Amino acid sequence: MVLVYGGSFNPPTIAHEAIIHKLYEEFKPRKILIVPTGNYFSWKTDLIDFEHRFKMLELMTQNLDYVEISRLEDTKEFLGSYHTLNELNKQYDDLYFVVGADHIKTLDHWKDYKLLIQNYKFILITRNNYSFDDNLISKLGLKYKKMMFQSDISSSEIRQNLNQNLDKLKSNVKTYILENKLYEEVKV
Repeated sequence: MVLVYGGSFNPPTIAHEAIIHKLYEEFKPRKILIVPTGNYFSWKTDLIDFEHRFKMLELMTQNLDYVEISRLEDTKEFLGSYHTLNELNKQYDDLYFVVGADHIKTLDHWKDYKLLIQNYKFILITRNNYSFDDNLISKLGLKYKKMMFQSDISSSEIRQNLNQNLDKLKSNVKTYILENKLYEEVKV
């Protein structure tokens, strides 16, 4: 089993790190591939450059030998999760796509979502207060496992008020952000 955990990681938080640890503890994968979205991700207007997000992920996971950070989505165009998983499938087998359960309700708007569902298995991360829409999951034909994870930490809160949320970042990531003056332009 190889887990593919994608996201903007803008910035990567201690909650992201805790999810990685919990995924490893619960599923014992051979590898967890972290795939930060590329700069092309146009509906994320406050996305900082890929290279900064990649470096912060490297810092956050530097002592986790089962984690690999991928540059696959560092492209000039949006190709979608199905394309990403197909590319990764050339090198790894038994892929599981890690997704927040709340994204399932909009999955039918994703590029090539039917092929994504037909060809790949999912791990759905859910919270205690989130109720699954079992009818929708059944209708979509999703092959999945669940993982419960509870956290109130949000990357958007950190971007909006960096100084009040520095404790939600791993120390080496915090240092990198401060040294590179990231997220200083964002105002509430």
